[in-house]
Amino acid sequence: MIVSEINIKITIVGLWGVGKTSVVNSFVGKDFPSMYIPTIGSNIARKEYKLKDIHIRLNIWDIGGQRSFNPLNPVFFSNLDAAFLIFDLSNPKETLQEIKKTYLKNLGNFSPDCITYLIGNKSDLIKPEEFEILLNNIRQYQIEGYPIIFVSAKSQDNISEVFSLVVSDFLKKLVEESNDLQFKTVYEQFLDLIKKNEEELQKLIINLEEIDPSKLHRIITPKIIKKIIKSSENDIVTLKEIINLKKINESGIDINEIKENIVSAFGNNIAMISDIINNLKKSPIDSLIVNIDKTLDDLTNFTKDFELKLDSILELQSIEEVSKTKAEKDIKGGQNS
Repeated sequence: MIVSEINIKITIVGLWGVGKTSVVNSFVGKDFPSMYIPTIGSNIARKEYKLKDIHIRLNIWDIGGQRSFNPLNPVFFSNLDAAFLIFDLSNPKETLQEIKKTYLKNLGNFSPDCITYLIGNKSDLIKPEEFEILLNNIRQYQIEGYPIIFVSAKSQDNISEVFSLVVSDFLKKLVEESNDLQFKTVYEQFLDLIKKNEEELQKLIINLEEIDPSKLHRIITPKIIKKIIKSSENDIVTLKEIINLKKINESGIDINEIKENIVSAFGNNIAMISDIINNLKKSPIDSLIVNIDKTLDDLTNFTKDFELKLDSILELQSIEEVSKTKAEKDIKGGQNS
């Protein structure tokens, strides 16, 4: 059977504020955000690698970490090929504990065979004198059996490489499971395209038992800063603060911007549904039933996500109206005084 397209579904999960969306944006070429805005439900990004005779498409599901948006809904964890468990290198204890306590269970239940990595983001924030403490914390709270990679979404260090690694591992898995010469050729063409070999990609993985803290800076410090983007690290506004109307004015956060993000995510999801249906049409007869079942699962995911986004828009609209009413009362109060 000749395959013309390979789709890889990868989910990005972790506690809110660890930089999941920033990692995805950095990979697909979007700017590093100047302000933290919580992801509502899931946002979907895509990246294509065009080889000689085949396209490889990464469908990247960025799952919001805010508990109020139910990131643990099982629909977000089904039919996964790969998962990035993102933790914060500047806050490894809390963010690793959350992964261990929360996300691994759903992955194990709904996509037990997916390729999984622990990704430590914000390597640009770690000072040399903090390396040994960082390693000790990660050793204490690490999750056994999963490779660890350090990245920085802000400086783009190791970002494209870590996604290349997951594509490489997925293609190797296809070769091993199918013993198909086409997939072996695709794997070799992919390495040629990214100008990396398997050994170079594997060097991304941190060996906690052997790593010397005094040499850690060589691994996590960016050799080339591809892009430096100014951002305000203090403008971290949680959803709870938005809902309680506590920091809207002083942070400059625009509720319309959040709503625009949700609407944009709607558009991405609709485009993804179109792709899923088109791929179903191309399915070989012998695998049609399996692919129909997967498609039904994905459509259930989108239905739940649409409901979540719609509820969030309505809630934000209500917040905006309350804020507007409060502002009008303050103006009237000032005039009367």
